[in-house]
Amino acid sequence: MSTGGEVLARMLQAEGVDTVFGIIDGTYYGFYAALHALGITLITPRHEASAAHAAAAYARLTGKLGVCMASNGPGVANILPGLVVEQVEGNRILCITSARRTGAMYPMRTGTYQGFDQEAVIGSFAKWSRAVPSFERIPELMRAALRACWDGRPGLVHLDVPENVMNADVKVDVGYWKPTQYRRSSPIAPDAGDVERAADILLRCEMPVIHAGSGVIHARAFDELRAVAELLEAPVTTSWAARGVFDETSPLAIPMTHVKLNSIVRNDADAALILGSRLGETDWWGKAPYWRAPGEQKTIQVDLDDWAPAGGG
Repeated sequence: MSTGGEVLARMLQAEGVDTVFGIIDGTYYGFYAALHALGITLITPRHEASAAHAAAAYARLTGKLGVCMASNGPGVANILPGLVVEQVEGNRILCITSARRTGAMYPMRTGTYQGFDQEAVIGSFAKWSRAVPSFERIPELMRAALRACWDGRPGLVHLDVPENVMNADVKVDVGYWKPTQYRRSSPIAPDAGDVERAADILLRCEMPVIHAGSGVIHARAFDELRAVAELLEAPVTTSWAARGVFDETSPLAIPMTHVKLNSIVRNDADAALILGSRLGETDWWGKAPYWRAPGEQKTIQVDLDDWAPAGGG
């Protein structure tokens, strides 16, 4: 016998999750009770939005998946501000929510107490959001959620589970797969030709600059960033989200708080190596006059996201 919540908890355990953030509620008792039994720590904040922020901080600091939870209706409404922020910041978090029982939701029945279309609301801004229609679909949709967590640029993934599916005991034989059986578990290797061309550009230029984004944090590439910067003797600027990714006591560090100095360095550079950054609004979108004109500055971008073009776009 197993509850839907226990299935979710065991799948998180297989992923190496050791901490979950959220406020206890009876609508997902089957989930948090299983966390305790499996040795997964539940940390309870005073507000659901704080659970999302804590999960994101945990993910950034550890390189692991950050997991938070919220109960149907008001709990999900409370966690929304935190989820919006962490999706925009690009932090790897999985939010598991309870929903009202099947038959009252999806589609929602008129007059349903404390219910709204949680899948659609969160799905309007998340990387991925799905509602579980039945107990039998939990393993499939949880695997899909975990694939989405580790696919491409980090962000918010959401799984919505009806309270009766979450808490009911069901006689079932669930096959708990290893993560390597349902998602990529090793980094994507760069094309050797692209690496050679990038190295040639950087070695031929006179004044390269490196701009590091939070992708460096999620890749745990701190040592590699420092090694390349020192090899090229290149100054390092960062996005707002990546401050601290490079030691600011280094003579090569250009702290992001010195806005004018950042603009001078980026305008002097004849080549820019962009690492794990979309070059968003706080990076001036990589455009002049805060960066050198595209015709005068070569740009090399290293990013998992194919939809994050750099270079004055």
